[in-house]
Formats: sequence, structure tokens, C-alpha cells
Amino acid sequence: MGVSDDNPYLLLGSYTSEADGTGAGISLLRQDEAGTLRLVQSSEAQSPSFLTLHPTLPIVYAASESIGAVEAFKRSGEFGLAPFGKPIEAGDSVCHVATVPGADVLIASCYGDGRVVTVPLAENAAFAGDPRLGEASVDPWASPTALAAESADAGEDALTLLALEAAVGEALPSRPSRAHASALLPDGRIATTDLGHDTVRIWQLRGSRLVLDHTVVFPRGTGPRHLVVHPSGHLHVITEYSVEVFTLGVDGTDGHWHILAATVATSEGVSEGDTGAEISLAASREQLHVGVRGSDRIATLRVTGDGSRVEAVADVECGGTMPRHHRESGRFLHVANQLSNSIASFRLDERTGVPTTLLGTLDAGSPTCLILA
Repeated sequence: MGVSDDNPYLLLGSYTSEADGTGAGISLLRQDEAGTLRLVQSSEAQSPSFLTLHPTLPIVYAASESIGAVEAFKRSGEFGLAPFGKPIEAGDSVCHVATVPGADVLIASCYGDGRVVTVPLAENAAFAGDPRLGEASVDPWASPTALAAESADAGEDALTLLALEAAVGEALPSRPSRAHASALLPDGRIATTDLGHDTVRIWQLRGSRLVLDHTVVFPRGTGPRHLVVHPSGHLHVITEYSVEVFTLGVDGTDGHWHILAATVATSEGVSEGDTGAEISLAASREQLHVGVRGSDRIATLRVTGDGSRVEAVADVECGGTMPRHHRESGRFLHVANQLSNSIASFRLDERTGVPTTLLGTLDAGSPTCLILA
């Protein structure tokens, strides 16, 4: 699309009318040299709440959340998009899609039923078969023995565990799986989050199928949501419910990923009703940005040491209401504020990476996702 470093295009996903949103579908935006955005053209789609690009071809994939399907779109005219084949059923409330460079597959995560599915892709990037379902998640915290490990006085006594099992069975309701996002790891494996079961699951990609390798269990009630890989090889995960950034790394002895550290994402603490949203890596690779809904902030965290340590630096108002998603674009940060129907554009401080200067806002109905086109 004639992209330049100074004036890149971005694609915006949204909730549309059938999902009680006011979005136009998929919109193409252009960033000007000052860092603000303008609308170029919108193309019809049903609540494309998350978007991703094919690694090499001009095809856009969307998580059409309201219909539980993934869809492909091709260029139409100079700036428009048109459906490329038929939608493929993915699962209830599919909310995230991702492609894998060098692999002909689309990975979809479904919030409503917890499904993680892969859809094979043809050489022309069209869907090439039925979705293939990954192994269903099992809540690790539904096991009394897991809870016993957290109990100071349970010990190893079998009767204690049996009694705990009975108590847990009566006291704790079952928790639904809530798959939410995926990311390609440096070693070629795939990480997916499940904020309902408090896990990050690590998969091997074999052909167009995901095979579960192992599971990283987070503290109960944290809600791992989105994730970003740092060039150091570490994985940073924002949790929805506890609003923390967890850092994961690989154990050289068994090849398993483990939690190395966790820190509250905000420098000024977490307010009642806050939830974590998106996490992104700044162009400098020295900062992370986290969207916090509720108090409507963008938090900046510094990455230090070997990439395994992060610390909260500053929080700023997000320029709207409910920062669902945001996108780094060089020295600028664009924030999709879902409930204020707007995108706020910030200039990042060159030294600290904090979005200190609000440059302007663009009216946009129910924005949910921003990606570089």
C-alpha cells in the first residue's frame, strides 16, 4: 500500500451493529508525519474484533467474534477489502487470530468455549480445510492436590487431601476455559493464553496441527490475557484480572517454560475494577506498554537486565474510555478506546518511552484492534 516509515497505514478492527457496536467493519487508516491518524476507507465485515496479516501475501484475516468464525479478505480496488472465500467456523466468541511465518496455518483462540484451533492455508493464502482443534484445556486449579500445595497446613497427609477434595468439590464452581491469544516463541513453539484456567499452554506445531507440549500454571485468579516476546527470548504476559506482567523463560534442563518474575503493571497501583488489556513492545525494545481498562490508563514498564526484569515507570490517561488495544508505530502509540469510540494518538518520550503527549483523536466506532498494514 505504499507504506513508508513516516506515513504507515494501519488496519482497524471493530464491533459492528449485530454485536451492539458502532464500527464500520475493517478500516484503513493513515498516519501522518505528525503522528495523528486519518480514515482512508472502510470495508464491511461482521465484528472483526481482531486482525492479522498473512506473512507474505496481501491477505487479511479476521476473528469475526459475533459469528464465531474466521474470515479472509483480499485487496479490492486501491484501498478496499473484499471477502476471500467463505468464513470458517472456529468457535464461540473467537477473539484472536495469528499467522506463523513459514507455516501455512492460521491459529485462532476462542473466548467463549476455550477452543484453540488451527486452519490450514493454501499457497494462495485461502483457507484450505476444516479447522483442527487443539487439546481442550483442563483447569489445573480444579485439582485439590494443586490447591493443597498452596495450603500451609495440608502437608502430605492423604486424609487431609481427601477432606480437601470434598470441601473443594462443594465450595468451588467449575471454571470455563477462556482462550484469548497466541504468540510464536523463539524456539518455534506456540504459546496460548487461557484467562479462565490461569494458564499459558505451550504447543508444538506439527504440520497444521497443534500438539500440546506442556502447561505453565499461573496463580489462581490472575487471568493471563495477551503476551509479547522480547528479543532476549523472554515472554511477557499481561494478566486481565490481577493487572500484572509475568515474565516467562525457558529452563535449559527440560526445555519447559517457567514463570521467572511478576510485577504490578502500573506505577500508581491497581484501582478497583481495573483489568489488563493489551501488552506491546516499544521500538526501542526497552519498554513495554500495557492498557488498563477501568481507570483507563496506559502503563509504561522498563525492561532491564537480560530482559527478564521489568519495572513500572509511569501511568498516563489513555485519551478515552476503555483502552481495548493499542499499537506501537515508531515514536508514536495509537490507543483504541472502545467505549469512547475513538483512537488516541500519543508521542512517546524519546528517553523514557512514556506516551507523554496526546497529539489528537480520531472518531472510530467501537474500535477493538489496530495492526500495521
